[in-house]
Amino acid sequence: MKNIIQTGVVILFILMTLSSCKKEEKLNANLSIIDKNIIDKTPTDLWLDENYLKPYNIETKFRYDRFELTLGKNVTPPLESQVIPAMEMVKAVWIKPFEAVGGADFIKRISPKQFILAGSAEYNSDGTITLGTAEGGRKIVLYVINSFDKTNLASVKQTIQVIQHEYTHILNQTVDYQTDFQNISKGGYVANWTQETLANGRALGFITQYARAAPEEDYAEMSSNMLMMGRVVFNAIVSTTPADGQLKLKKKEQYVVDYFKSAFNIDFYALQTEVQNALNNITAPVLAKLIGPGIGYTTLYSNPNTDISQSSEFSGLWKTASANMTASGFTVNDITMTFKAANAMTLRYSFSSGASVYQADADYTLTIDAAGIGTIKLSATQPTTATYNNMNLINPMMAPVNNYFKNNKFKIDWINKIIPGNIGGIGSLGAFYKQTDGSSYFYGAMGQ
Repeated sequence: MKNIIQTGVVILFILMTLSSCKKEEKLNANLSIIDKNIIDKTPTDLWLDENYLKPYNIETKFRYDRFELTLGKNVTPPLESQVIPAMEMVKAVWIKPFEAVGGADFIKRISPKQFILAGSAEYNSDGTITLGTAEGGRKIVLYVINSFDKTNLASVKQTIQVIQHEYTHILNQTVDYQTDFQNISKGGYVANWTQETLANGRALGFITQYARAAPEEDYAEMSSNMLMMGRVVFNAIVSTTPADGQLKLKKKEQYVVDYFKSAFNIDFYALQTEVQNALNNITAPVLAKLIGPGIGYTTLYSNPNTDISQSSEFSGLWKTASANMTASGFTVNDITMTFKAANAMTLRYSFSSGASVYQADADYTLTIDAAGIGTIKLSATQPTTATYNNMNLINPMMAPVNNYFKNNKFKIDWINKIIPGNIGGIGSLGAFYKQTDGSSYFYGAMGQ
């Protein structure tokens, strides 16, 4: 008991001493270093507030927070200078297209409530890297922000592809996708998808290797790749796969299109066009590099009788040829170029006599150089089937137009600067401009 009392006296003495030494001076410590919630907002914070938090109730966290990322993985913090450029593209290529097609409130109603930005990728033990994740429909983590370049189309596509994929999961959590989708490629899903080739996957009806991971990943890969590739490139890829793979990919495409319409009243192809228009603002697609099977466009169609914006020179030649045809009892209707493999091209005229309609074909080679200059040369050997014999019949009458194509070189490009319209889509207008005179051209609708 004595010892206890003595101890108590000592403690009391210490407390009295501390009390008598109390000072009112502030601690010389920067608490903002310890508590990141105590900060003065920078211009980046204010921009994010105005462009994401206030209009969409979406928080964007770019200050490093280890607990927002996978524990046990080394991830580099993002550079603040990269934040606004990245999020500008997120808004332009992801948010705005959905607003244009789904309505101004669509993203406000259905969206992740938080973006977490990381500077580097997350590296996995199987040799893959993680570019993005989504958690419970509430949070999307975007990696590799430090290497993002808003002027580089590939960089923008990589980042937005991740969002489109993860956002598809969020949409699927809001309204579930069709359960029988998983039966289209049943048996093709594998745990070790990284060991499978892309070619083998497409033969089985998978648009990417990762699509083989699980049905829900397959669905998200279909949706995101269709949006980011665009219809022309997607169709070109599908056309090069084996027949069974084509059938499955087209069936999956229809499932996605139907889902967006029935679940959210969104025209998927209109959304696809809006996304492509946004990407085209970064780098316009080069028409000369999109011609040919498995690449992009396979046809160009024109009716010069009604296409009033044809150049003066071509219109004059067409009218002369048309008059020649009329004098011989025919009416020339339209013209189609069909682009085939190995630089082959078939030029077809549709013409009529009374109620009967005929086709006249001739084979050419179309060689396009690196500058987009095309040279059209009549093939020395022509088939002898009916449509080719028809060309022999009308060739003297159509000579003004045929010679225009054979005797000139052409710059192949869009015509949107003359006739306003979208580029890069099905039905977009492309033109063959005379290399020696850009005011002379022939144009038509690009198709597949």
